Amino acid sequence: MSTHIPPLVDDQNPLYCPGISADAYLQSLRTRITFSSVSHNQDLSQSFAHIFGRLSHEEDSSSDTGENTFRFRRTERVSSQSPSEDLPPYFPVPSARMSRGNARLVGARAGIALKRKCSFSDLDAPPKYARSLQSPPDSSFDVEICHQSLRYDAKGSTPESKEISPVRDDDDIATSIRKLDAIFPGIRLRERLLNLDCATAQNIVDILAENGYINEQALKILRYTAVKSIVFAPSMFDENGLNLVGDDIYSIFSYADSFRSLTELSFAGIRIQNSDLQHIHHLPSLSVLRLNETGIGNEGVFLLVSLKRTLTKLFLTANHDISNDAVPAILFLINLSFLSILDTGIDMIGLRRLAKHMHEEDHVMDIEIPFACEAYVDNVTSHYLINPIPPLITNPHICGHLSSTVLKRNLEAHAAYNPSIVTSGTRPEMLERLSKILEIRQLDLLVLGMLEGNC
Repeated sequence: MSTHIPPLVDDQNPLYCPGISADAYLQSLRTRITFSSVSHNQDLSQSFAHIFGRLSHEEDSSSDTGENTFRFRRTERVSSQSPSEDLPPYFPVPSARMSRGNARLVGARAGIALKRKCSFSDLDAPPKYARSLQSPPDSSFDVEICHQSLRYDAKGSTPESKEISPVRDDDDIATSIRKLDAIFPGIRLRERLLNLDCATAQNIVDILAENGYINEQALKILRYTAVKSIVFAPSMFDENGLNLVGDDIYSIFSYADSFRSLTELSFAGIRIQNSDLQHIHHLPSLSVLRLNETGIGNEGVFLLVSLKRTLTKLFLTANHDISNDAVPAILFLINLSFLSILDTGIDMIGLRRLAKHMHEEDHVMDIEIPFACEAYVDNVTSHYLINPIPPLITNPHICGHLSSTVLKRNLEAHAAYNPSIVTSGTRPEMLERLSKILEIRQLDLLVLGMLEGNC
């Protein structure tokens, strides 16, 4: 008499049933029927034999009989055991046509805990017969990760997927005109653009800028084209004008691969925040930047340091919050050929520091200086003797070797041009006074050389 092993029960997956061959199953069935002591077991065994005889012939059949029947299916064994091990016999659950009481009786009389399985025929899907594993599977899914950013309009309600797609360099110019005409209805923009003799992306931007039509959507459409210059019109931001621009318009410049051909950008006359300048950090070709009357301060100037390798012309005119503290940031812009600090808070102290750096780096640069600095330079001869002749000295570092008499003689020569210079006092006082005059004279000469292009 062979020993019968009851079926395994998987608490984590009640649908688990490892596959066994039909011969092994029927052999187990015959053995159990032979040793059964139940009086009516013969009738039940005939029913089982009839049912599973029919099921063995219909194995792997995909047709549905319309009844809640169960079919025996061959499945791959999911186990850590080796394939050579013998599988324990398993009984399938009787069909729905058999009474639940008879099924329980058979299981109880055989001493086997029957495991109930469900049919998914109503869902047109096969039953899940795989046993849950205690260890992770040997293989894994191939997952492809694609990062996508959600972008919204100025109101924060419309996703970018619903916006007009940008135009690339290889697109037809008519496509650009059609898309721009869609966002500026009623102004006959398409007709005006098509009348151009040579319509290019730059021509389109120039017309939009001239009429104050540049807004966030227009920049998104044109950000992949070969636009070289963009000029923002003050009327776009005027509360009494068109006021077409949202708060995030400048963020378009920070989009990946946007405006790679842009060499000139103008915010002249437009009030911007210092933080707005962080969006132009990654413009790879930006050479000319106009920030006239934008209201930026020293922080905004420091945000331009990232453009030090491409920026050649910088206009900071009429920004009164820019002071001498911004000069260190300007010194980092090593490729500047023109700088305008006209009508800013930079005075002669900052200008002297800038001139000294230009001289040490042998850097020649055109510069527009504040009016106060210009007035000082024009009247520099009224501040001291600009060209002392020996035995008068010009080097401030040798003042400590002079006697009190010689110090006083040098001070008197400078006081002849500037009566406010005091020529008397103790030797340390005269030494400090003469050293300061000669140091300022040296730096002022560097400023004159920078203004004349002789640095």
